[in-house]
Amino acid sequence: MNSKRLNLRSNLWRTVVILTASLFTVITSGCDQTSADGVLTMEVVARNFTADIPAVGELEASNFTNIKVPSGLKGVQSLAWIMDNFSEVKAGDVVVRMDATRESYNMALEQFNVDRLGFEEEIQAQKDQTIAKDINAEIEITASEQQLAKRFFSEDERVYTKIEIIDQMRDQEYLGARSRFYNWNSKEHSTQAQAEQALIKLKQSGPQEKINRYASNLKQMEITAPHDGILVIKPGWHGALPVAGDLLGPGMTIGTLPDTTKMQAKLYVLESEALGLTLGKPVTLYLDAYPQMPISGTVAQLDSLAKPRQQNSPVNYFEMKVAIDKTIPELMQPGRQVKAKVHALDLQNVITVPNQALFQKSGNYWVYLRTSAGFVKQTVKPGKRSLNRTVITEGLTAGDTIALTRPPKRSRV
Repeated sequence: MNSKRLNLRSNLWRTVVILTASLFTVITSGCDQTSADGVLTMEVVARNFTADIPAVGELEASNFTNIKVPSGLKGVQSLAWIMDNFSEVKAGDVVVRMDATRESYNMALEQFNVDRLGFEEEIQAQKDQTIAKDINAEIEITASEQQLAKRFFSEDERVYTKIEIIDQMRDQEYLGARSRFYNWNSKEHSTQAQAEQALIKLKQSGPQEKINRYASNLKQMEITAPHDGILVIKPGWHGALPVAGDLLGPGMTIGTLPDTTKMQAKLYVLESEALGLTLGKPVTLYLDAYPQMPISGTVAQLDSLAKPRQQNSPVNYFEMKVAIDKTIPELMQPGRQVKAKVHALDLQNVITVPNQALFQKSGNYWVYLRTSAGFVKQTVKPGKRSLNRTVITEGLTAGDTIALTRPPKRSRV
């Protein structure tokens, strides 16, 4: 029984070895490994060279009307409700509604302050009137006393003694001084009362300005569609669509009403795969809903810097806009997902080598060319390149054999 198991294991192992050797032969058959020292080589041939860059994205309108938070709105507001994405709207339909609770509360609070200051103004006015009446009464009493003092004043020593005459003279001086004091006090009180009333009105202007601002904000809490169309909500900087509770600032773009008669594609290309991506390159697009229908276009806009598509993502993408040659409105709706190939290179009958076979230092490029004496450094001039191959414009001809890796020193001459 044990011998049968050993024979079975031996047969299985022999089969694995044979399959592995066969697989290695298939893998290396594309490369001419004929060097006795085991250096992997390839024969240079002239052929057509194409390179496509994959991209993903979505359709959007070339022309559209932005729907923004009114620029006259003061302060950041909280989103209360927003219409569903890709909803059909009519001119004047409410598409966004902001939360008016805070503005209404603040407006009521400032109105309370205005009313309180209004009561203070009335109280101060009544107080000023009372003080003014008291001062005027003192002025009238003093004037009456002055008249009596003048009427009964006499310097006849036969009637009054000198001391009484002196006392009468002092009384008149006192009443004169008293009259001047109350007249001065009346003027000062009038000036002070006016200043106090002006101060209260100044205090009222602050809350009143806030009331006007809150009232203006409350009139702009609803955003309406300027014309008929399909509402396309714009994602935030974090890539998510706005939801209730998000904060909206003045002038912020919430969405668009696109013109669907002329569409374009917004595509993203990985930074690591963007080699050869430039303006004017032809593009073939495929709608996810119609993968068998190719759509042609051209790169019309390309970001100069790569950036992440999602918050905190370490992966960077180049964003580009592709002008579509022909729009089919019934199929090409905003937001539809697409996959694309940017045709970065399409060269005819050129010599190319794998990038790992090309070496360079200080701006000089070379490959290792196999000769009858061994491998030699062959200076070459590179041209266009893709992620895995480079066009050689000078230094190689069809039929040459080059090393795919750096050959050992004993193989070089």
